[in-house]
Amino acid sequence: MRQLSMLSIILLVAIILGGCLNALPPTGDPSSPPTGGAKASLTGTVQDARSGLKLWDGQATLTRSGGPSHSTSIKGGVFEFQNLAPGTYTLTINALHYKQLQKQVVVTGANITISEKLTPIFSAAELDLLARLVHAEAKGESYEGQVAVAATVLNRLVHPDYPNSLEGVIYQVIVSGGRRYYQYEPVLNGAIKSPASQTAKDAVADALAGWDPSRGATGFFAPAKVGSGSWVWTRTPTVTIGNHRFFK
Repeated sequence: MRQLSMLSIILLVAIILGGCLNALPPTGDPSSPPTGGAKASLTGTVQDARSGLKLWDGQATLTRSGGPSHSTSIKGGVFEFQNLAPGTYTLTINALHYKQLQKQVVVTGANITISEKLTPIFSAAELDLLARLVHAEAKGESYEGQVAVAATVLNRLVHPDYPNSLEGVIYQVIVSGGRRYYQYEPVLNGAIKSPASQTAKDAVADALAGWDPSRGATGFFAPAKVGSGSWVWTRTPTVTIGNHRFFK
């Protein structure tokens, strides 16, 4: 009788343990949580290192040794990568008129948020020169109009018809028919030597960060002050802001 009771107890324990073991999901069961393969996202903001303004556009790229590269656009100062496998990546950020930034980023299973600052390729003196030009050309215009004037100068830098430096663009002189033509009147009359207002400096910072109210224009003029025979009337207009018409 005692032996029978012991046998019953052993059988009961075996049944209980068997039920517990069967409750665990088998290896490879899709319902089991993933291990070591968690995906993550990387979100970043990009600002001008001097002004603190967010950059309007640019390109961010993530590369990993032995793996594929990922690229995305910067929009409104923000970029995002999703579904990244854990590992060490090289982040490269490029934006027009800024020095390239590169850094190592370690991605784990957790989402990451970073903030980066890009340095302009221009010196403080060059940006002050541009601000003085904006002040001389558009001090009576709206803030948007001043940003647009600054943007046209920056647009010339990437156009093959113009010099590739700020000083070169601003001080450019064209010789035609034995005459010298300055691109900007303030250079001719000396008004560019006057200090820039804070508004003009802010307008330059906004244009540098990517705001372009001129819609890609490379020049501007005041229709009320330019005769109908001037060559500027033959250029394609982009927008009129205040007293200035902008053109390509």
